[in-house]
Amino acid sequence: MSNEMKKPLSDQALQAKIDKLPEEMSPERDLWPGIERALVQLPQQQPQQTFSAHKSGHSATHKMKMPLAWAASVVAAVLLTWMNLAPEQGQQGQLNLVAAMQQDFELQKKTMLISFGQPEISKLPLDMQDQLNQLAAARASINKALAEDPNNTDLLSLLRWTQQQELDLLEQLYSPQWQSI
Repeated sequence: MSNEMKKPLSDQALQAKIDKLPEEMSPERDLWPGIERALVQLPQQQPQQTFSAHKSGHSATHKMKMPLAWAASVVAAVLLTWMNLAPEQGQQGQLNLVAAMQQDFELQKKTMLISFGQPEISKLPLDMQDQLNQLAAARASINKALAEDPNNTDLLSLLRWTQQQELDLLEQLYSPQWQSI
């Protein structure tokens, strides 16, 4: 490679080189004989028949193709409709998953608090109340984000983890001391 090719060209230098190029380029040899040979070697196709030719001579074939065309059209329409509706169903399923997770969490929390004699959370030390409030706020934020992006598996995992942390904290706070021995 020459030094001239290694260094970058300015826009003006590039334009000057472009201007020096010829407007048209001719092939080194005549290409028409090769094109002619290729055309001669191709098998000749039968000309397309018009509808009137179909009517007179090929009515059986025409009758066979028409139901297939209708069936293909129906299948195409069904597939397009299904493809357009499928994401909505998936999104609805994800929203149902979030609702089911929330419902399951509330049921577990309620069952746990009942098993501990329904203690009042307001009687807990302030730092414990603060931790429970932070977890509840985190759950609310995650639920809000999931409403906007229900297919986000990271958010679903984070919601599950946050719910479990709250349940673990409640269990830690209210379980009798003799059970932890």
